[in-house]
Amino acid sequence: MRCSLLLLLFGLTLFSCQKGKKYVEIEVIGHAGMGLKMSNSIYHENSLESIELALSIAGSDGVEIDVQQDKNGTLWLFHDEKLDETTTASGCIADKLTSELEKVRYKSLHKEKLVKLSDLNFEKFQTKRIFLDLRFYQSCSQSYADGLKVKNALLDLQIQTKDKLYLIIPSGNYLPIFESDFKVLYANDNFESCLSLLNQDTLVDGIVIRNQNINSSQIQTVKSINKKVYIFEMRSPKGIKSALRKHPSGIISDDLRAAIIQCEK
Repeated sequence: MRCSLLLLLFGLTLFSCQKGKKYVEIEVIGHAGMGLKMSNSIYHENSLESIELALSIAGSDGVEIDVQQDKNGTLWLFHDEKLDETTTASGCIADKLTSELEKVRYKSLHKEKLVKLSDLNFEKFQTKRIFLDLRFYQSCSQSYADGLKVKNALLDLQIQTKDKLYLIIPSGNYLPIFESDFKVLYANDNFESCLSLLNQDTLVDGIVIRNQNINSSQIQTVKSINKKVYIFEMRSPKGIKSALRKHPSGIISDDLRAAIIQCEK
C-alpha cells in the first residue's frame, strides 16, 4: 500500500508542473482533500489520507475541509449532515460523543477513520492554505451550533500557522464571533448579498460562492475593494477552465488533479 501511494505521488508530481503564466495568481484548492464526491478517488473525502495527498501534490495551494462539532465539543472533519450514508455509524456528529466517533470508519475502499481536526498537522504544510468550512446546522435536532463554543474549540488547538488559515462562515450572524481572531470568508450564493456585506464589514477577508453564481465582472468588483473571491462547484475540465477564465482569487475544485492540469494550459 505504501509503495502504491509513493508511485501515485511520483506520477502526480511528474505530470504537475508549474502553473501557466495566465493563471499563476489563482490558487488551486482541493475540495475536501482531492475532491468532493469523486467516485474514482483513491481516498474518501475529508479523510486524513486524502487531505495529506492533496497538500503534497505540486500545483496544489491548499485544501478546503468541512468541520462539525460533537457533543463533547471536539471538532471533526465531515461533510454530510448525517453519518448514515458514508460511514459505519448513523445520526449526526453533534449528537455523538467523542468516544463513539473515534470508532467510526468510512464505507470506502480503505475504510479510513473519521478525522478530528486536531489530527491534522498544520505545521507539516506551512506553505499551503487550509480552509475550514464550519458547519453549524445540526440536522437531527434541527438546530444550530453555538458559535462561541466552536470558536473556543478552534482556539484551544493553538494553531501556529493562522496566517494560512481561513474560516468559511455561512451566515452573517456568526461572523462577529470569529472575525477578530481568524481570517474569515463569507459564504453565500447571492452576489448582491455578498457585496453588501463586504461593504459593511471591513474585517471579512472575502467571499466563497458557486461558480455559476458570479461572473468575471463581479469578481473584479470584489477584488477592486481588496477582498478575495473563491469559487467552487466545478469538476469537468470545461467547468474548471471556465472558472479560471474569470480570474478569481482561487478555485475550490471537486477534481484537484484536473484543476492543476487546466492551470498549466
